[in-house]
Amino acid sequence: MKHFTALLTASLALAVTTLSPALAQNGPPPAVVRMADIIERDMARTITTPASVVSRYDARIASEASGQVTFIAEPGDFVEAGEIIAQLDDREARIRLDEARARLARASANATYQTAEAERMERLSANGTVADTRVRETGLARDLALMDQREARAAVARAELELERTQIRAPFDGRVAERLIQVGEHSTAGRDVARFVDIDSKEAVAQAPVAIAPFLEVGQQVSLSTSDGETLRAPIRAIIPVGDAVSRTFEVRIDLAGSPWLVGMAVRAAFPAETPRTQLAAPYDAVILRANGAAVFTVDDEQVAHRVAVTTGVREGGYIAIEGPLEAGQQVVVSGAETLSDGRSVREMEEEV
Repeated sequence: MKHFTALLTASLALAVTTLSPALAQNGPPPAVVRMADIIERDMARTITTPASVVSRYDARIASEASGQVTFIAEPGDFVEAGEIIAQLDDREARIRLDEARARLARASANATYQTAEAERMERLSANGTVADTRVRETGLARDLALMDQREARAAVARAELELERTQIRAPFDGRVAERLIQVGEHSTAGRDVARFVDIDSKEAVAQAPVAIAPFLEVGQQVSLSTSDGETLRAPIRAIIPVGDAVSRTFEVRIDLAGSPWLVGMAVRAAFPAETPRTQLAAPYDAVILRANGAAVFTVDDEQVAHRVAVTTGVREGGYIAIEGPLEAGQQVVVSGAETLSDGRSVREMEEEV
């Protein structure tokens, strides 16, 4: 056993002795890394403020009539504009409409008769067979009948409106977020019956310091982020140019149409606090932070990495501003830089198919 151990030790020593010159001559194999280009980008220092995702159309739908609720849409139901959200008992309204239509029919018949009678009296008067007094009487009866007809027609329109008001319809496309009344309850005019929200027309509402007002404009793209790190860029839809005297802030609304974020979410909005200027920028992951400062690894045409000290600046849209002996178009290592040393050869990581 001792003889075997000694033999194995001698063999390993010989192998190391044989390989050492090759290792010393060729160096370590190239490090596998991912690379990206340094770019020029308009960037500015930003201020981050809390914001809330809201709907542009978030309404508490109220009843316009009184009556017992016979139907109300379920929470979560999608209702198109003009469709019914809730229905009140309409039996009494239908009875009033029938009565009004009957009065209109009677008034219309009387108006037709009185009009014909007045025309007949006018013809007879022209022949001198009736007195003018009789003509005036029939004319008055005709006028009163026509007035009764108009009044009856208005009563029908009023009854139709009252019947229509027993149906509470959606003012826009949206979803029922909350029922504020239940089937069987009695509703009165003006009582809220449901909260109705258009979940597609979303925006973020933020309070920005008045000091940055000169750097904001409608249509400008700003960054927003959630607590779990999800980010997006969206345009400013509206700026409310009225500052709060206590907080010294003003309201900014950012368009989130098509965003997957839910109404009611808390997010953060990053606004520029200065005029943007063109700066060199690299992806976040390209910058290595150490106790002695920040640095990036550039890669030359010979695929050799070189450590370059940099000063970092603004972060925006996945990039960070850097200052140092660099220029746009240079390649920097964005993955694998943590284990690199100055002068180490590298090769690009192959993309997975």
